[in-house]
This record gives sequence, structure tokens and C-alpha cells, in this order.
Amino acid sequence: MVPWAPGAMLTHDDDHEASARTIERNGGVLEDVRETCAHGRKRRYWIAL
Repeated sequence: MVPWAPGAMLTHDDDHEASARTIERNGGVLEDVRETCAHGRKRRYWIAL
């Protein structure tokens, strides 16, 4: 996703495969996986609007 393109960031727990499949099936592009202090590992996706 480029800064000037309209889009949204979606996140979900790293171990929730159903969310990953749904986001990817609808055009989501994985940006990264991050460790958070309060909520564990999160996958971060960009999706075009």
C-alpha cells in the first residue's frame, strides 16, 4: 500500500488463521507481524478501499 492510495490497516491475532484467510481472500496484503506488550503477536494487513 502506498501512502497516497486509499486503504485501511487491519490487524488480528497471529494464531487466528480464519481471519488471515478472510483478509487475504479479500485483497489484504500482509505488512508484518509484530509483538505487542498487551496483546501478543498481531498480523498487520493493508486492504484497499
